[in-house]
Amino acid sequence: MSDAPSGRLVLEGVAKRFGAIQALDEVALAIEPGEVLAVTGPSGAGKTTLCRLIAGLERPDRGRLTLGGADLAQVPARRRRVAYLFESYALFPHLSVFENAASPLRAPGQLPPLGAGELSERVQQALDLLGIGHLAGRLPAELSGGQKQRVALARALVQEGATATLLDEPISHLDAKLRHRLRGEIKRRLAARPAPAIWSTPDGLEALSVGDRVAVLIDGRIEQLATPQEIWERPASVRVARLIGDPPMSLVEGRVAQGEGPPALVTGEGARLPLQPSLAAGLLQLAGREAVTLGLKPRAIRFLPLGEAGAGSLPQVEIYTVEPFGKHAIVSARIGAALLRAKTAGNCGLAVGQRVGLQLESDGLMVFDGRSGRAIELPSRTAGVA
Repeated sequence: MSDAPSGRLVLEGVAKRFGAIQALDEVALAIEPGEVLAVTGPSGAGKTTLCRLIAGLERPDRGRLTLGGADLAQVPARRRRVAYLFESYALFPHLSVFENAASPLRAPGQLPPLGAGELSERVQQALDLLGIGHLAGRLPAELSGGQKQRVALARALVQEGATATLLDEPISHLDAKLRHRLRGEIKRRLAARPAPAIWSTPDGLEALSVGDRVAVLIDGRIEQLATPQEIWERPASVRVARLIGDPPMSLVEGRVAQGEGPPALVTGEGARLPLQPSLAAGLLQLAGREAVTLGLKPRAIRFLPLGEAGAGSLPQVEIYTVEPFGKHAIVSARIGAALLRAKTAGNCGLAVGQRVGLQLESDGLMVFDGRSGRAIELPSRTAGVA
């Protein structure tokens, strides 16, 4: 099918509803040839629906999809030549691992046509890359879930002439060591192709590691579209902040209170998080935004044992959990209904139930509007505790 469109993939105001569920709502994207767009969001956000629309397995209710300027509404799925890894794998149960991976290369209209030797070499290279070359003769029923996922991934990777590549959770069922190895290998191959690619994953950190840009999709809408660095440093909303980070931002909702004693953020449970006067003044200068959500990256939170110099004068909290990860640990304390989670050295010496001093650093603090949840800029970016 030589007339299959190719080039830049563009979605304009795309919407799709299934009964009462709005799966996608006014989605707008443009993906360049050779670009990998990572699409991340929670389960049910619309990631799979987005891929199915591009592949031609669903039709949008509104909006327009174009590839290389050609309207995809006029191109049936069989002529789009899209390489698609389905979340469900969709393997042919009667075909071997090798034949499943080779199936798109044997399909009518495959361009360029491959000789038997070249086809065999390309398929075997993909299987070896994914560590399943020794399973080439097995049937899908004889494979584990992770092995099936790798067969489906091989089937997508062998399609070097695809007009677009869609990978729906391509490494979600693999062990951690294999995921780390394959992320870079797969991205390298996608970037070398003259076609746009979408990598869909619910794992925000995976999205940051593989995407040239990242689209955060929540409830069918794009909440933020930016580079990985921008999303890591400046999430556009509370909803993005909850998804991105290692660990994600700690979020404390409340209102700014001034009066006797130092200014503080008072939570709905009456807990007080002291604020530097300059930060409190900046919050109060924004009319109608006394209700805010403070976003605290792990690096913005320090728990200091009360025996350390100056720690005794800091507000005190009680350690709620300690999660050791070797070189570092995730330590949390509760403020009202919120958990403050800090990343510490692995030998931090803190224990559950221990009372410690709480210190906030200016680096890694954000403010979100208490009503809309969108990030807001303050007249002063100085932050900390009183």
